[in-house]
Amino acid sequence: MRAILTIVLTCLALPAAAHEAHEDLTPEEKRVVEFLSTWKRPAGNFSSIKHRQEWCCYINGPKQDCFRVKQVRRVDGVLEAFPDTSEPTYQKWYKLNTGVDEDLQKDPRESPDGRSYICIQGELPVCFVAGSGQ
Repeated sequence: MRAILTIVLTCLALPAAAHEAHEDLTPEEKRVVEFLSTWKRPAGNFSSIKHRQEWCCYINGPKQDCFRVKQVRRVDGVLEAFPDTSEPTYQKWYKLNTGVDEDLQKDPRESPDGRSYICIQGELPVCFVAGSGQ
């Protein structure tokens, strides 16, 4: 009985703790968190991906794999993005498959704060949204 009570109390405390974790965020930061937590992959040019069925972010579990974009460029007509992160694994230019660009989707998602974002699985960008002016 004590174990069940502990589980129930823990479950009741989790939403409160999650809510408290977001209380110190600005409204803009809350929009970004909401966007990243609900962003789903476009099918793009990947035959094994169903449109908007898989998550863009946290593909590798709790490890962050979605980032603001520090810089965007075009090289030989191909859009590339450089993530804004201190994580050395991700500090490089990524070529963006046009299929992952939200601007090219039939149901595009817009950046929550006007900045560009990229999500990376392994070495492959799986989601990209351009900020305003990029």
